Amino acid sequence: MEEGTPYFNLQKYIQSVHIYQETLEQLSELQERFHDYLNRLLSYGDEQLVTFLTLELFNELLYSNQIEEEKILSPFDFINYDLINISKYLTNRKICEIQKLLLQHCQMPYPTGEYRQVPVYILLQGQKVYTAPEVSDVPLFMRDFIKFFNNNSDSLIHNDPFIKAAFVHFLFIKIHPFVDGNGRVARVLQNLKFTELVNKVYQNKNGSAIHLKIAPVNISYSIYHNKQSYYQKLNAIPFYKGANIDDAFNHWLQFLLYMYDEQLYYNEHSKKAQNISLTLKKMQKK
Repeated sequence: MEEGTPYFNLQKYIQSVHIYQETLEQLSELQERFHDYLNRLLSYGDEQLVTFLTLELFNELLYSNQIEEEKILSPFDFINYDLINISKYLTNRKICEIQKLLLQHCQMPYPTGEYRQVPVYILLQGQKVYTAPEVSDVPLFMRDFIKFFNNNSDSLIHNDPFIKAAFVHFLFIKIHPFVDGNGRVARVLQNLKFTELVNKVYQNKNGSAIHLKIAPVNISYSIYHNKQSYYQKLNAIPFYKGANIDDAFNHWLQFLLYMYDEQLYYNEHSKKAQNISLTLKKMQKK
């Protein structure tokens, strides 16, 4: 049986990454567009903003499940379960709760809500492209992952919503702690961390803090329509002790930044955005 990646210290792995200048320039342009977009959202009244964000969450869950070709999870299930507040402090139990919730409509041959007890690997076009860590190493990797998730220091990697969310996403996929649902859980954790850091980093036009509970922009729609590239770039990032991941991670990060940018444009110019705008205007007249 092929062995998975043996345990190594994730913190050292992350600290070794160099973010390229071209990536930082792309990030800077996206940050400006995102800030303008965020200010427009915050100009809505509270009720209208909640409506918009709920529609965003529904769209995110719809396409996150369609990436895996599974039944959609209701956003109301997600909100009522109060998982949107977990990013204040992540634990193993909360991660398992997310996976169990996301797979509640799926027929699973393995137990949900607990880390895997069997080896797993990733197939791409019928070919094995990655073997996940050994079962015995999953708790060690998840200990490091949770520490990384909960660390909100002032460094660029820990403090920027786009960069930190990208790290959360790809690290979780590489660890692959569940038999199934890893992609969906990774995208949820990505959005939770993104929202938490948006609240920390950004302010409204009046300079006041913001307190969003749902991500103001999601990228599962873009991932769904770029699924092959998504998997290829993610699987290209080496995951082992001493690996040089600079090129592969920067390509992955640039790809995610492009998808965020694409989604900002889509939200502002598509029929979906126009329909949401009409809905909000009708609500404002009531």
